[in-house]
Amino acid sequence: MSALSICRRRSIKFSKSPISTAFCRRAARRLQPQLAQQRASKALPLLLRSKGGRDRQACDRSRRKGASLLSHPQDNVSVEQANKSGIAGGEEQLAIKTIGLTKRFGERVSVDHLNLAVRAGELYSLLGDNGAGKTTTLNMLTTLLKPTEGEFYICGLNGRTQSEKIKGVFGIVSQDVAIYNELTAYENLQFLADLYGLPGRFARQRIQLLLEQAGLADRANDIVGTFSGGMQRKLTIAGALLHEPTVLFMDEPTVGLDPVSRRQIWSSLTELRSQGKTIFLTTHYLEEAEILSDRIGIIREGKLVAEGTINELRDKIQAIRKIVVRVGKRVDQSVIETKLKRLAVRFPDAVTYDSLHNTLAFDQPKDLPLVTYLQAVLAELKGEEIPFSKFATVEPSLEQVFLAVSSQGMAEPVGIHGHLDLDFE
Repeated sequence: MSALSICRRRSIKFSKSPISTAFCRRAARRLQPQLAQQRASKALPLLLRSKGGRDRQACDRSRRKGASLLSHPQDNVSVEQANKSGIAGGEEQLAIKTIGLTKRFGERVSVDHLNLAVRAGELYSLLGDNGAGKTTTLNMLTTLLKPTEGEFYICGLNGRTQSEKIKGVFGIVSQDVAIYNELTAYENLQFLADLYGLPGRFARQRIQLLLEQAGLADRANDIVGTFSGGMQRKLTIAGALLHEPTVLFMDEPTVGLDPVSRRQIWSSLTELRSQGKTIFLTTHYLEEAEILSDRIGIIREGKLVAEGTINELRDKIQAIRKIVVRVGKRVDQSVIETKLKRLAVRFPDAVTYDSLHNTLAFDQPKDLPLVTYLQAVLAELKGEEIPFSKFATVEPSLEQVFLAVSSQGMAEPVGIHGHLDLDFE
């Protein structure tokens, strides 16, 4: 159906008058070329007109029935294969599962036999360098790219054989803002609602609700080209939620946003997760993944090289925890240096002094419990007559974990470099 037909098919009412035929013609001239040129990046025609709208709550229905989301007849992976692939079995509900998912472009392998298992209702972040295969993975899961090998399932639906139904189950927020600057916020959402085939009354209710939730209700009739980047991103997310999807795919949703807008999007994602949405997120912002994620996967050269909660990832790479002690009063630099030399004998390569912030930092060995090591540190400070007022333990950041995994040099423990900005209060 052409953009003109879509626009004219349903009258969108603002104030006292509906959209005119002349407007529809102008919109059609603007939008039709974009629909053709931006088919892959904006994912509108491929994803929105879905025969699977009635299956958008497939995950929820399966959970209510107490059935596994992996119970599709074609999903005949053995328990041994599932365990080997890192895919949980039993009664655990999976919203997304891939088995040996592979994508080749000629001789180049972009995604290499990827096995993922994303639980229903969790926020899962996929991290990786540029070109690692994150976006290619997301494009396969959203049916924009056909896998070269392997299988994937969304809410138990086979991605190869049930792609039309799958499109009704998920929403997607692409890296590019998938809205049209020439239209108003309401017009953008109504246009998307028409592409989804949503009934008029339901569409109007959803649009109003989503605009309110996005904090854009008072800007509904404003041209989107006048919006800030954060407002445009909120509108894009609202568009992805129009048909009430169970799973939400998000490709770099906060890229290019200022810190305030980014945190507003984080708040929106946290709220969506609390509503039971499954969110699959790709991001370059490690702080974002660390704050939001239930679990994190790290992909390198198309392969999943690490996966787990942030604490599980720290354990896997033997990341070093630090004990940071604030010296109780200013001590002469020469005195500290003398005492540091003696401490360095008992804590080889494990103690540093920050003269600017008047703190000592000790690297905790992995083979010593925290309490045991802390007692040893405090005893040495007392023995050296170094007064201290406070101390804190500092876990390695996700950035340190990511760099360790991405560098392939995972044999050596990973420490924390640079200044530690601690709030002891």
